[in-house]
Amino acid sequence: MKSLQELNSLALRTRRLLGEDSYSPIDIFALVNGWKEKKITIVRYPFSNRISGMCTCINNDFIIGINSKSSYGRQRFTLAHELYHILYERNTDRVICDMSMVDTKSDSEKEADWFASYLLMPYDALLAYDEKAEEWNLERVIEAEQFFQISHMAMVFRLKQDGKITADEASVFQSCSVSRKAASLGFGKELYIPLPVEKQYFTTGEYIRKVEQLSEKDLISNGKREELLLDAFRADIVYNLDEEEGFHLND
Repeated sequence: MKSLQELNSLALRTRRLLGEDSYSPIDIFALVNGWKEKKITIVRYPFSNRISGMCTCINNDFIIGINSKSSYGRQRFTLAHELYHILYERNTDRVICDMSMVDTKSDSEKEADWFASYLLMPYDALLAYDEKAEEWNLERVIEAEQFFQISHMAMVFRLKQDGKITADEASVFQSCSVSRKAASLGFGKELYIPLPVEKQYFTTGEYIRKVEQLSEKDLISNGKREELLLDAFRADIVYNLDEEEGFHLND
């Protein structure tokens, strides 16, 4: 199994490939969707509660599935986790990742978890943030996870493993009503709740680009384009839904 130092180094390397520094919070979905060289498609889909995500490779294109019934913070972590499988492991024919406890996971899954933690919140980034913290109380934990946009459970686990909080403190933090506490501190609840049911089916990335490129080159009919986009749960593109409000200049 790779050491934590190796996994942190891989996470930093990945940040550099994505054009990011070693300290700032990152928009992991936007970065992966825009990483054209890797040909990654992200599918948000409501899997069973035991599955956090999956990945597979088809003709050198990668597909990452994210359980859209999990919280947004968990979805960000799952995407970072799946990136480890497709970037740094050889066997990516099909990998399904479940919600099992850390102690029962394979070495591969443990490595992917640590990589995800370091990708979203590198060791030095947390260390720099920690210098500003007098103590890691619940309020400070929530402020940090909001800053790095990492799930509450992942944040608490990381602080415990890094020796910044005790096991007893971790237990208390994990048992709290975190979304309610975050709201009382002035934050939104988006990090802690799943997407609305009507938005739990959604595809972004390489698949959408390929369909549009085929259409632009007249290699498929408009009807086929619409069929392919609807198969990818993108009725918003087909029917021009949720268009941004335009700005009209007076003559």
